[in-house]
Amino acid sequence: MWMMLTVLAACAGGLLLLRLRVPGGMLVGAILGAALLNLSTGRAFIFPQLRVLAQALTGAYIGCMMTREDVRHIPRLFRPYLVILASLLVLNLGMAALFYQVTDLDLLTCLFCAAPGGMSDTPLIAMDMGADSSVVAVMQFVRMLFGMGCLPSVILFSDRLIERQAAEEPEGQSAVRKSGEGQGKQKPTLRGFLPTMCAAVAAAALGKLSGVPAGALSAALIVTTALKLSGKCPGMPLWLRRVAQVISGCCIGAGISRTQVLQMGQLALPAAALCLGYILCCIGMGLVVAKLFHMPLREAMLTLSPAGATEMALIAADLGVESTDLVVLQICRLVGVMLIFPQIFHLIVTVLA
Repeated sequence: MWMMLTVLAACAGGLLLLRLRVPGGMLVGAILGAALLNLSTGRAFIFPQLRVLAQALTGAYIGCMMTREDVRHIPRLFRPYLVILASLLVLNLGMAALFYQVTDLDLLTCLFCAAPGGMSDTPLIAMDMGADSSVVAVMQFVRMLFGMGCLPSVILFSDRLIERQAAEEPEGQSAVRKSGEGQGKQKPTLRGFLPTMCAAVAAAALGKLSGVPAGALSAALIVTTALKLSGKCPGMPLWLRRVAQVISGCCIGAGISRTQVLQMGQLALPAAALCLGYILCCIGMGLVVAKLFHMPLREAMLTLSPAGATEMALIAADLGVESTDLVVLQICRLVGVMLIFPQIFHLIVTVLA
């Protein structure tokens, strides 16, 4: 009964914030709904095994974003991608070191708080590896809001200040890819996606059993990407993505206690430092990427933005940047952060333990 109430509370919160058009509303609302139930009753509950399902669906969703066109772009974008990923890793480690000094959070939680991953998947991986997922979720929400709400305006102002003219659009580049491109106008269905979903869940279970950090999500992502590139993945229905967000929200929200809520006050300084760090990284490394790889400055700065690939594509269009390279780099950034960063975090914590 308490599991049903937890799911209902998460669904109610998610649908409310989704209707209010809050960024990441379904996941954030689900976390808040489950957390409020737990704070008021202390009885919120979700089977821990469902974390694997949530990770499988999240990995499948990211894998479904990859296309053959993305793969064809990768060789040309490989060098800028390495510079971007290295820059974000340095920022991540620097911010984590600062958080560790000014708060009483453990090192692994600090590392995940500063990770430029996804709002849905980063707290799940953090929970799977033993970090405080509730704190990570708060910091990831701050990162997402800043990345989508404030950072684009900062980038636009900086570009105009530095260039003193609007950045020119690169020749020969197509319009920003819309969700579902290459899959036709037919809406994805559960029946069509079911084989891919079963493969993702099986891969996630094996990844979980392997003991590899973030193994469940990574395995599901790799298998789904392979199926998508082979043309055997029709795409994930949007409502199934919402289900994954509700499950994730239940897992995170049910673990939030009153003690953790009181602990949130210490996150004000880390959140401000993280936002400032992203501003400096986007502007500073954006200049470097633009000069090294002959990329328009505005586009170079947007490639270092911590917002999601889909959101970044829409934001970029509003800023006059219609580039498939930007979308490819953002997708590859997300995949790289999800696959590589947890392994680095695990190594750091193991060495320093």
